Amino acid sequence: MSYLRHIGRAAAVLLLSVSPVLGQDGPPVGTTFVYLNSADIIQSTPGSAEAQRTFDREIADMRTELQTQASAVDSLLRDYQRQEALLSPQAKDQKQGEIRTLQGNLETRRQEMETQAGQRQQELLRPILERVSGVIETIRSERNYAMVFDISTEGVVAADPSLDITDIVKARLGAADSTAAAQP
Repeated sequence: MSYLRHIGRAAAVLLLSVSPVLGQDGPPVGTTFVYLNSADIIQSTPGSAEAQRTFDREIADMRTELQTQASAVDSLLRDYQRQEALLSPQAKDQKQGEIRTLQGNLETRRQEMETQAGQRQQELLRPILERVSGVIETIRSERNYAMVFDISTEGVVAADPSLDITDIVKARLGAADSTAAAQP
């Protein structure tokens, strides 16, 4: 019985002494520069898919409104083209003015909706981005990395895959489909 206890203690000591090595996934602590793919991280972060679905639903309403207005402008333009030969110069000028006004209103509304959509997307993503940034900063600080680069911005031409901390960040966030962060 004491033999089994000794084996159990030895296994526990061995496991405790090896676990820091196993926990050293990714680049070693103190590596100066590392990188990640923030687009991949954000896409797989919990809550991201729901934010995207919400955004898509809200954008669909905007698209429907724009399509309705565009159809009205197209219809007015077709009517004008059919009647153009029969219209007096004054009537032509009036119809052309109406068409230009509606086209201008449509373009203004499109720009307003683009601005609203961008703001809404930022609102939906803000909590996710803040959480991701916090995790990245925590990992950077814990491991004494001097700088973390983002390869999703296309600024990096080539990099050593062993310096990629994307999976570490995803694992810390509990991201869907993150690969095992314990792999080097």
